[in-house]
Amino acid sequence: MSVKNVTPIQGLVIVGIFAVIMIAILIASQFYFSYLEVTEAANSCFKIGGDPIIEKTGLEMTYFECVTS
Repeated sequence: MSVKNVTPIQGLVIVGIFAVIMIAILIASQFYFSYLEVTEAANSCFKIGGDPIIEKTGLEMTYFECVTS
């Protein structure tokens, strides 16, 4: 199939599939960076002998406290 033989409907389908893939990549990257943020905060708290208290709303860390004895 060459570019000259692509119908308008096929073009829309190709663009739609590309858009869905891009949105999926963006959402996956948000989950990944949210995971990294929480993991880094918790690990830094554990390193000083504390216990982390973390609250999240969706993908955002809304509260962090490192309780040390």
